[in-house]
Amino acid sequence: MHLHRLDLNLLVALNALLTTQSVTRAAESLSISQPAMSGALSRLREHFGDELIQRSGRKMVLTPFGIDLGSRVHRLLNEATELAQLRPGFDPATSDRFFSLVASDYAMAVFLPLALPTFARQAPNVEIRTDVRSPDHARRFSLGLIDFVLVPQYMALQDTPGKPLFDDRYVCVVWQENREIGSSITVDAFLNMGHVVRVNQAATEAAGDERALQALGLQRRTAATVPSFGLLPRMVIGTPWIATVQRRLAEHAARYYPIRVLEHPLPLPSITMMLQWPALRDTDAGNIWVREKFIDIATRL
Repeated sequence: MHLHRLDLNLLVALNALLTTQSVTRAAESLSISQPAMSGALSRLREHFGDELIQRSGRKMVLTPFGIDLGSRVHRLLNEATELAQLRPGFDPATSDRFFSLVASDYAMAVFLPLALPTFARQAPNVEIRTDVRSPDHARRFSLGLIDFVLVPQYMALQDTPGKPLFDDRYVCVVWQENREIGSSITVDAFLNMGHVVRVNQAATEAAGDERALQALGLQRRTAATVPSFGLLPRMVIGTPWIATVQRRLAEHAARYYPIRVLEHPLPLPSITMMLQWPALRDTDAGNIWVREKFIDIATRL
C-alpha cells in the first residue's frame, strides 16, 4: 500500500533503522538480509530527501530530521498495532486498550483522583491518557482521536453526545491569618482586594468566574495570575489577597493548607461539568463501560 508515494511497508524498516541506528542490526531485528535493508534505506532517503542516518566518526547517528521522524514513526506504529488488536466487545479485566480524556485542570484535580482507583481495580491493564484542552482539541475530538472531554457546560461541544456529570459552585479563599477579612466578605471588600486569578494563555475563552464578573459589569484587581485552578489556594498564603475557587477544590485544599473558605459575595452561576464522547464512539463497548464508570463515580460526589 502506498500513501503520498511512500510504500507503507517501509515504515516498519524505517522504525527499525531509526531505533537501532544501524543497517546491520535493523536487518537482524526484522530477519531480512542486509542488502534488502540497505535498499529500504535508499528508498526512504529518496522519499524524505534526507540522509536520516549518517556517519559521525566511527559510528552512525541520526540526522536532526531523523530524530524528529523517529518519535513520530514509533508512535504511529504503536497506534497501528493497537488498532489491529481491537475486537468487538470489551472485557475490562483483560483489555489493554487506552482511552484519552481532555479535561479542565479543575476536573483533573477533583474528579480524576476519585475515578482512577476504580480503573486500577476493575481494569488494571487499561490506560487513561489525560491532557488539558488545546486550541485544536475540538478538531481532534471530531476525528475520534479523543475519547472523552470533561469541561464546564459552557465549553461543551455542540451536537455531540454527552451527559452532565456533577455540579459545583464558586467560593472565596483567603489566608488563614488574613485579619482584614472575617467570616464573610462584602462585595465592596471583594472588589477592592488584590486577586489571584487563573489565566490560561492557550484558552480561547475566559474562565467561568471571569465570565460571570463580566456579565455583572464588574472588574477585580488582579494581583497575580497562575495557569491552573489547583494553584489558587496556595497562592493566597502569606498575602492579603483573595481567590475565587470551585467549592470542591477549595474544601480539599483547606485540609492541607492554612486557608479559610468563604461564601462568595456575588451571585455567580453554578458550574455544571459535562462529559462528552464522539458520536462515532456512541456504541463502542469500551467507551460505554468507561463513561458508565465516570457517571457512577460522579453520582457519589
